[in-house]
Amino acid sequence: MTEMNDFEFRELLKKGVAPANTRLEGDLWPALLRRVEKDEKAVPWFDWVLLGAMAASLLFLPQMIPMLLYHL
Repeated sequence: MTEMNDFEFRELLKKGVAPANTRLEGDLWPALLRRVEKDEKAVPWFDWVLLGAMAASLLFLPQMIPMLLYHL
């Protein structure tokens, strides 16, 4: 790029990109706690069914235990 193109490119970037807000609006911890409490979800029933099926398969097929340990 030439010097003129470089200068024009900088000016276009300044016009197109808004300046970042670098000031903190306050303490972030209370907002984080509110967000975590709001997003708290229960475990779906299907996950419990899968957990039970896995436990039953380990009970009836103990040869699967080394395979599962290998994949961990």
